[in-house]
Amino acid sequence: MVQEAVLHEIEAGDLRVFVVWEPILRLDDEGAARKATALFPDSRVEHFWAPNQSVGELFQQPLALDSEPAWDVYLVYDRGVRWDGPHPPVPTYFMHRLRGRLPDSQILDGEKMAEQIRRFLR
Repeated sequence: MVQEAVLHEIEAGDLRVFVVWEPILRLDDEGAARKATALFPDSRVEHFWAPNQSVGELFQQPLALDSEPAWDVYLVYDRGVRWDGPHPPVPTYFMHRLRGRLPDSQILDGEKMAEQIRRFLR
């Protein structure tokens, strides 16, 4: 799991994780999102609830995702990357669980993701 590979194994205090919960699936609501925050019991994690799919839609462009909002994606930004303008920057690295809609080479693998994050933190 990403939480174990990244949050449990990487102790860097300057690592920041932002989790955005949105209603994508039928049972997704704010209550379910609040319960799911327990999956990330780490002070470096901040959780946000978006009552619609606006955040996922915003991240479609930098991921070149045309068919749906960006969801179940794990975006990594290196130090110094800034969000200037109306669209978020292209992530320095990303992984996902949207098989067939984004590159198969970027299918989520917690260990690979952790290794990339360690490189950025060096």
